[in-house]
Amino acid sequence: MIRKRMIRLRNDGNSTIADFYAVDEEPQTFQMDIFNWTGSQVVADAAFQNFFSLSGIVKAADGNANLSINSGNLIFPAQEAPSQVLFSTRINGTVGGASGTAREWMIQTRRPNGDIVGSESSVKVNGTSISNRDDVLASFTMNELDPFTVSGIQVGLSNESGQTITLTSVSVRVQRVISID
Repeated sequence: MIRKRMIRLRNDGNSTIADFYAVDEEPQTFQMDIFNWTGSQVVADAAFQNFFSLSGIVKAADGNANLSINSGNLIFPAQEAPSQVLFSTRINGTVGGASGTAREWMIQTRRPNGDIVGSESSVKVNGTSISNRDDVLASFTMNELDPFTVSGIQVGLSNESGQTITLTSVSVRVQRVISID
């Protein structure tokens, strides 16, 4: 603990000295990598499209999280300390079929075996345009043996629209805050 001294002035002109103690906050490290893709990818109804398996997805050069893609799985560098992870996605594209019918999809995180780790609430559109639709999923890693480190994670779109979805651009921003002990 850190001992701090505070001087408090009163309205009558007198002052008092009070000691208080503040608990140290754990130092943290913020890391971020951004992955971008443009093209044309059809996602069939009831299918899952893993963004990290899109041909031509690239990591922006100015990131500092040292994430890598291996066989369509996003691999996190090993850390002994726990960390919070945010997956922020932005997609563009179109939904097939007539305008005016509500269509749904979800952004999900999945393990390489297909098990769903996290799922955002369904996104609904009435038109056929998907324009700059953002979603955020939160997760965490525990230590160097965490599944995100050992086998990786997938982030993608689960199509529940009843129609095909054609993706034209995808951006995935991965933010990681690591507790430093």
